[in-house]
Amino acid sequence: MKRIALAAVTLLSACGQLPGPSVPYQPGQNLDSARAAFQACAPTAPQSGRNAVVGGYAGGFVLGGLVGVVIVAANEQDIRTNGEYNGIDRCLSRRGFERRELTAAELQQLNTSSPEQRWVLLDQLVGGGLQQTEANSF
Repeated sequence: MKRIALAAVTLLSACGQLPGPSVPYQPGQNLDSARAAFQACAPTAPQSGRNAVVGGYAGGFVLGGLVGVVIVAANEQDIRTNGEYNGIDRCLSRRGFERRELTAAELQQLNTSSPEQRWVLLDQLVGGGLQQTEANSF
């Protein structure tokens, strides 16, 4: 019984909440360099997702037998998606970037900005700048 509980907790922890809207962040970089790094890392996502699913099935079987496999099968898409996100994050990390979650205010400003303003704001966020306040916004 302990094995089944352990398998369930382990497998469900792999299905954590997906990250929200974010940008690659590295001081001194700009949107073009972040976009290039992301495009270079994007091809790693499918393999990372497959690896996460295979690891989930193997771990599920070892820890929970058929029950563990059933739990993984029920959560396979979430496990795959998390694996893809994590794979891109690892690749970007090797290139010096880290994930920077956007605040609600930053997201609202991005959504209401013109394309030119959005580019400038994203460029600031990628390079480590802080969001401007409402008083001095574009």
